[in-house]
Amino acid sequence: MTDFRSYFADNAGANEPRELLWENILKQVIALFSEAERRIRSAEGIKKYTALDGWWRGAKVKLKDKPAANVPSEEALSEALVDEVEKLMQDIQLKLVSEDAFPNIDRNLQFSLEAPRRRKKGIGKKAKPTDIRVYKLGSEIIDLRIEAKTVLRDRDLPNAYLSKEGLKRFSDPDEPYTDHEIGGMLAYTLCEDRSKWQAKIDQALGSSSPPISTFRHQLGETPAHETLFCKVPYCAQNGASRSEVLVFHMVLEFDWEPSVR
Repeated sequence: MTDFRSYFADNAGANEPRELLWENILKQVIALFSEAERRIRSAEGIKKYTALDGWWRGAKVKLKDKPAANVPSEEALSEALVDEVEKLMQDIQLKLVSEDAFPNIDRNLQFSLEAPRRRKKGIGKKAKPTDIRVYKLGSEIIDLRIEAKTVLRDRDLPNAYLSKEGLKRFSDPDEPYTDHEIGGMLAYTLCEDRSKWQAKIDQALGSSSPPISTFRHQLGETPAHETLFCKVPYCAQNGASRSEVLVFHMVLEFDWEPSVR
């Protein structure tokens, strides 16, 4: 049976400290992204970001039975997410927010956009950088690469989220998305709620060809903090003994103008 513990037992030689380190980092990353999402969607955040040139896509989008609406660009959402995480980290350090709400946040965590891959065949626009990188200063272990995809329609899951431009980037033999044990996928949804898209992603993984098995692991104090994980092939060319990457999946809710929820 696949689970978080057995993955590390199989791929890191039952290295419990490594497992616990990653588990702790993922708890922090998910908590920070969740608060950043809340701030972006707040009245203040909406006023701030919708006023910026480049927030909206160039053309409105029309869904079935919905009016045409302005849609935030994927790149703008990722940038806003990282901006708000950095501000939140500063607020925590300056004690502008309760430390009880964000216990044990590692102040050495760094977040960056469009980070070059370790192995790449191009440079600049041809480098195919990772959308979001989370790393820890002074650590050789923590280098978390996260791919983000906007999902508006069910077909966006096989056509984008699970495609060679999405999840399959982690299995690229020439330019793998990461050379570390853990990676991440963010789904930016602007219609329907988080739970529906989480279920759709789980189902799409299981019905893909070949099927991708999933499991849930609790990264918090209650079952409500369960996170969806899957394993995908990793084509080792750097001497690594493992043949898989463990990828977590997180859905973040954002808004159209006007709302289509």
